[in-house]
Amino acid sequence: MGRHVLVAIGRTDASESALEYAFEEYPEARISVVHVTVSSGPFRLFGGRDPCDYVIPEAIGESADLLPAPDRFTQAQRQRAERVLARAYEFAQRYDREVDLVVRSGGAAREIVDYADEHGVDRIVVADHPSTAFRPLFRSVPESVAHNTTTPVTTL
Repeated sequence: MGRHVLVAIGRTDASESALEYAFEEYPEARISVVHVTVSSGPFRLFGGRDPCDYVIPEAIGESADLLPAPDRFTQAQRQRAERVLARAYEFAQRYDREVDLVVRSGGAAREIVDYADEHGVDRIVVADHPSTAFRPLFRSVPESVAHNTTTPVTTL
């Protein structure tokens, strides 16, 4: 069984399903919940990314000083990240589990893979999003993660 499980979450109900799956399948594992937001730095349009990693403390309300500066993280992105992490934290409380809450800034698949590599993750759990008109043109995040890591990936 995995000792350290990364659960990539977004703003969908499928993300809660992924977190629930991780809690049930890996009851003894350390769980890191990672939310990725698009970098908003001045070089974003030219392909640059901010490889920032921000850990949110248990008390979500105290996160103000730990989130990225406005030049890397817009107010709207910050509010979305806080809502996503607050939901994850509340969900973990229902399961009586502790989780590491993390916000990354950049491309979702790349940031998930980088976090897994940097922190010795044993398993990645990620929910796929509903199909869109662009799905045939762009690889889904779970598919991109699976193709770019040696860490086992569970897609829900």
